[in-house]
Amino acid sequence: MSIAPPDSLKPLPVPPHYMRAAEQRQVREMTRPAGRPAGDHRTAEQIIEQSSLLRRFLYSSDHFNVVDDLKRVVGDWTEINPDPHARAHAAYHLDKVMRFIDNLNPMSASDTRNGVIDGFSDYGYGTQDNSEARLFSEFSNRGYTVLRWAGY
Repeated sequence: MSIAPPDSLKPLPVPPHYMRAAEQRQVREMTRPAGRPAGDHRTAEQIIEQSSLLRRFLYSSDHFNVVDDLKRVVGDWTEINPDPHARAHAAYHLDKVMRFIDNLNPMSASDTRNGVIDGFSDYGYGTQDNSEARLFSEFSNRGYTVLRWAGY
């Protein structure tokens, strides 16, 4: 006979922007975008709509200053890019990097795991010191190497 545990003992749901330690290690080791995992056939639009973190960022005005640089680092996720697979790869990696940054140990000007890249100001042209936005801006300029030691 099987007895189901009461609702109070079931594990809490994992927020969609939460990143496990193994996935964080994988991002730290990346030197460039490597494509989506096998079996992930989502479009860029589906990836964006399924990621509250990515969707909030792209539909806000916080990204104006970094968007062109981000496209150089992860690829172009917009419809300007004629290759739907390349768009999906870019959206996947942008979401992965954003989740990585949101999951870092608390920075003084940011809240961890809140589904927002904290610390942007002036429509993305300014960032607060020791914030997720500052690290994200550095990532857009210098690429994956800035993530190696972030949060240690």
